[in-house]
Amino acid sequence: MPARFWEAHAGRAFVGRLDTGDDLVAEIEAFCAERDVRAAWVSVVGAVRRAAFAYYEQDERRYLERGSDTHHEITGFVGNVSLRDGRPFLHAHATFCDREGRAVGGHLLRGCEVWAAEITIREMTEVELVRTPDELTGLALW
Repeated sequence: MPARFWEAHAGRAFVGRLDTGDDLVAEIEAFCAERDVRAAWVSVVGAVRRAAFAYYEQDERRYLERGSDTHHEITGFVGNVSLRDGRPFLHAHATFCDREGRAVGGHLLRGCEVWAAEITIREMTEVELVRTPDELTGLALW
């Protein structure tokens, strides 16, 4: 199956930070809903009190949820916002590092409790990214 690409254009850009104790995913999605951000790239720098992430088991076509109640630095974060069920949906992968330098991570889940988070949201316009079920992978993809 050929790859599918759409042309997108730069829209608004937002920068800000979350409060200690906020849920990283829930707050980003809520902000995007309030500002009607329907497609965007998201980056985050900061740390969490609790990390919540998952690994997608391809053979079983299900997420294996993981987490850590240890403080972690966010050492990598790549994410986008699209529409799922008519609402902004954050799809992000994050890497977290503990005090010993050990890294964990995967698909970001609700339940990541912020210690400190600086966020950049770069809106994309003139493109409609809507997640729909993909039969081959079992995922909701654009």
